[in-house]
Amino acid sequence: MTMNRPDSHLRRGCRSFGRLDVRMIVMMVAALLSMAGCCLLPPVSVEDAIELYGRRGHSAYNEGRYLDAAAAWQKGLDAARQGRRSADAARFLVNLSQASEGVGRYAAALDQASAALELLGEGGDPATRCSALMQKGLAYRRMARYAAARPYFDRALVIAHRRKDPHLESESLRNIAALLQDQGQLEAALKYYEDALAHARAHGDETSEARSLNNLGTLFDDQAEYPKALARHQASLVLRRKIGDRAGEGKVLGNICITYANLNQLAPAMAHCKAALEVARNIGDRQREANHLNNIGTIYRKLNQPRKALRYYRRALKIKQDLSDPAGEAGTLNNIGEIYWHLGKLDAAEEHLERSLTIKAAIGDDAGQSASHQNLALLHTRRGAYTKAKSHYMKAIFFNNRASRPELTWRAYDGLSYVYESLSKPDLAILYGKQALRSIQETRGRLGSLKKSLRQSYLSDKVRVYRHVADLLIREGRLPEAQQVVSLLKEEEYWHYLDTRGAGEASVDDVVATITEQHSIEEINAFDGELGRLGYEIEQLETRQRRDGLSEVERQRLSQLYDTADKVQQVFEAYLLKLESGYKNKVEFGEKDLHSLASLQGDLGEFEARTVVVTFLVLEDNISILITSPAVQIAYRIPIDEAELNRRVFDFKQRLVLADLDPRPQARALYDLLISPIEKNLIALDVETLMISLDGTLRYLPFAALFDGEHYLTEYYNLALFTPAAKTLPGETEPRELRIAGLGMSHAVEGFSRLPAVEEELDLIVREDDNDDPRGVLPGRILLNRNFTAESLSEILGQGYPIIHLASHFSFRPGIVKDSFVLLGDGNRLTLSDLESRRYPFKFIELLTLSACDTAVGGEDAQGREIESFATLAQKRGAGAILATLWPVADASTGIFMSLFYQMRNELRLSKAEALREVQSIFISGTHDAEGMGPEHRGIREADGDGGGFTPPPGVPFAHPFYWAPFILMGNFL
Repeated sequence: MTMNRPDSHLRRGCRSFGRLDVRMIVMMVAALLSMAGCCLLPPVSVEDAIELYGRRGHSAYNEGRYLDAAAAWQKGLDAARQGRRSADAARFLVNLSQASEGVGRYAAALDQASAALELLGEGGDPATRCSALMQKGLAYRRMARYAAARPYFDRALVIAHRRKDPHLESESLRNIAALLQDQGQLEAALKYYEDALAHARAHGDETSEARSLNNLGTLFDDQAEYPKALARHQASLVLRRKIGDRAGEGKVLGNICITYANLNQLAPAMAHCKAALEVARNIGDRQREANHLNNIGTIYRKLNQPRKALRYYRRALKIKQDLSDPAGEAGTLNNIGEIYWHLGKLDAAEEHLERSLTIKAAIGDDAGQSASHQNLALLHTRRGAYTKAKSHYMKAIFFNNRASRPELTWRAYDGLSYVYESLSKPDLAILYGKQALRSIQETRGRLGSLKKSLRQSYLSDKVRVYRHVADLLIREGRLPEAQQVVSLLKEEEYWHYLDTRGAGEASVDDVVATITEQHSIEEINAFDGELGRLGYEIEQLETRQRRDGLSEVERQRLSQLYDTADKVQQVFEAYLLKLESGYKNKVEFGEKDLHSLASLQGDLGEFEARTVVVTFLVLEDNISILITSPAVQIAYRIPIDEAELNRRVFDFKQRLVLADLDPRPQARALYDLLISPIEKNLIALDVETLMISLDGTLRYLPFAALFDGEHYLTEYYNLALFTPAAKTLPGETEPRELRIAGLGMSHAVEGFSRLPAVEEELDLIVREDDNDDPRGVLPGRILLNRNFTAESLSEILGQGYPIIHLASHFSFRPGIVKDSFVLLGDGNRLTLSDLESRRYPFKFIELLTLSACDTAVGGEDAQGREIESFATLAQKRGAGAILATLWPVADASTGIFMSLFYQMRNELRLSKAEALREVQSIFISGTHDAEGMGPEHRGIREADGDGGGFTPPPGVPFAHPFYWAPFILMGNFL
């Protein structure tokens, strides 16, 4: 959209034309009599004419009638010249420059301001000189000659400081800020605006205050800080109406229109734009009439009415060309090109976009060049010319690194993501898609003070970005990352509105990047910083060159900077291309030698509970399944596209983590796909225990929750995961006293909620040695909260407790092993990298229970290399068996689950797999005492469902798989 750029109209800084007195009354009467044909009074004097036309022009200008103001001031100028009153003539020329600027006649405004300065010479009124300098700088700025404008604003500020004139000082500061904003130096502009506003308020200057507020609103719009933008615009509008500034009111209405349009609130946006257009036409402000026409066209484009949008754009273009406004002409040409693209007229689109780009390059409009390159990239993408599209997207990113406009940033990265998807480069498509999301999330983080409806409308045209990145990740089998992306679509993540162990894993403005991706992002950001430094020094030298000329050394430096900037652009584009060659296609991480399983057959016959190994291998177009039993091996091949399998697993997991949604239809479909083909053979082999070896996204699938229409899989079989970390089948262990060490965290710390049930959970499980404890199931020791430290964990592991039970928050970060950690009781974090140290020996542990979130979930980095889960790491370090989790677990129900599990082990002497199956069956049937633990205490928020709700049977509050299916057993299941 074309923004009504920051206010720069000047209130006349010279002496005001006197109060209405007797002489003025005589003049008015004379005028009336003259109109009536009476000539009884003598002709009006030069001084009287100056007073009359000065006031008349000032009144018309304040009402926004710029042409009427100009007509009056021109008569005043004629009178001043006739009377050889050079000081008054200079003031009228400044006023005429203001009127010309108001209607977009920038060349005339420049000539009039220059004439005023020439007339003043070395002397004259300093206030008039100050105003003339600002007007000349403003005219240059409006013509996008930024380097030429700055010296005049600086000289005006010096005069204002010297005179200690608060109004002129405020106006000078604001004009410098607006110039910096146009050049993309938003942080520097903000300081100047705030100083200008402070000066205006300190001296009760409501005109300058209103202008500064409006300018701040446009700045915050550029930064996508929409709540701040609306607040400043609304405050400016109140003041404009209070002081009767009709023209200023129209500007602010137009800017409020733009803010609402950015938030996708199109009805209020259209209302404000049309109100602004009416004001512009009433006062004859053709420049802003064109702006409002352009913005209305953009709203119609967003409303999917391209032909109506085109009509408004063409009317705006005609005015911009009549006014010789290159920046406005370029912006409108870009918009017309975009419309032709939507209409499928690609040749016409390219012609307009190229014309726009040529103008923007000539005037140094970085943000505009970024937008034009993006549109040209879209055009070439539509033609299938992906190499050209890539080049334009890279240039768009390059220019936007200097302009720093969030709305341009996410669109450029999003477009590049689609290009690499089309080129079958999924890893790069994901990298750039995440960059787009990161920019959107940064903006969302600034919208907290807006109404929920406005926050949601801002997101409405960006939902597709989240879904696109999530789909890319799902197709690549990177499900934890996909889950995190989908969760960002909600105001609160699943982890935050489930009372679960895992709250705080990722803030709403955080997008997880793998190690490789993070390196690439840091490289891109480094280019950003270098471009900013180069641009600033170039601008300083260009400004000095136009004002005073450069020394030979400075000319050489400027030439060197131009060469360096060109090289940086070439290197930047080369780096982006290097990324393309550096990222390889997905590496299969699930490859297995199926024949090697034959050596396990003899060992399988030793187990009392008839056991088979079921190996799943996920290939590009099928799933290969191999049953290994003591006597035979049976192979199957299930045709299914890998991407389709990934989507099914992901959809199932999405429904499992919300206890109000019914996951059974998806569970039934996966049962039919994975279990039904081998079911007859499992029955024929009289199998009791399934050791499942998984591959690809199946590692995130809770097999216990697969459903045949009547029963879950856990109701038929003992289930355990056979992982590569185990290396061999489990063997019988020497009988040992079942002693347990329970470590937990129940307090809240920054970023993590309380876990009130942890203390009760440990109390139910552990019967402490050093006091009379009647409750615990197993003898042992409890380390809770501050007693649970890195040092105490190391000590406990070294003491050889056969069972370690850990109940706390665990934060799993997909793809970043160093950032995945367990929260210790003293508030510190113990990362997976830390746990690889020898000071944490797991080799004495028979069972490690990780009563936390996502402890069985691993992932990949950007090159397909395995990032191990907490459970896998512990198993590799020597732990015999691990009871871990596939998603965030509910705090209250987990305590009951764990207590029952240990009871089954201790009192009934069941194996680990048998105990797990029994507890899951109890939760499904409701045959345990859950008094006081009904749905109202579960901490589950009602899902924003798409139908298919789940209602637990009476007396079975934890029947949903959410409560019992995340627990999986790895390693020695005996």
